[in-house]
Amino acid sequence: MPHRRLTALMGALLLLAACTDEEPDDGAGSPTRSSPASSSSASPSAPTSGSPSASPPPSVPTDEQPPDDASFPADTADDGGPEQPGAAGDPAGTTRVSGLRLGTHDGYSRLVMDLDGGGVPEWTVGYSEASGPGGGPVDIAGDAFLPVRLRTRAEPGGRSTSQVMGSPGPIVEAVTTGSLEGYEEVLIGIDGGEQPFRAFPLTDPGRIVIDVRSGR
Repeated sequence: MPHRRLTALMGALLLLAACTDEEPDDGAGSPTRSSPASSSSASPSAPTSGSPSASPPPSVPTDEQPPDDASFPADTADDGGPEQPGAAGDPAGTTRVSGLRLGTHDGYSRLVMDLDGGGVPEWTVGYSEASGPGGGPVDIAGDAFLPVRLRTRAEPGGRSTSQVMGSPGPIVEAVTTGSLEGYEEVLIGIDGGEQPFRAFPLTDPGRIVIDVRSGR
């Protein structure tokens, strides 16, 4: 009897030791390790200081780029052209000269007459006296005078007055001189007498370009 009790006691002690050696299982499983944040969630890198910036828009429209020199065809004969509507069309009697731009280039001067519509009205240009639409004298610098006449059909009044002066090119002054009976005029003063010129219209926006060669 004592031998059986001793045997049972030793078996209980062995069973207790085996349970003590096992890892406790709390049901949560093996612990997991958090993964590092993905690269997509990282803060964006600062732009490189040497990155090129966007180019600014050109100051001169593509169709108005001046030639490199004065080798373009030109003469002193009268010139002109028919009405040319813009893409959107302009109501009758609304087109006027809105401004003058003068630039001096290699061997010539360029005058751009800006219009306040998309199209260009019928126009003529040719050497004449320094006079306005009604025939009265105009005080303007120059030795020869080139009036540009536009059939705007606009009523008198409400027009803007523009004047530009330039040097040392052949165009020394240009001024809007008024309107009469549906025609508006711009007078150009030329240095050194009558010089060869060319003229052409541009639309959208409406413009008339006058290039005058230098005779010196």
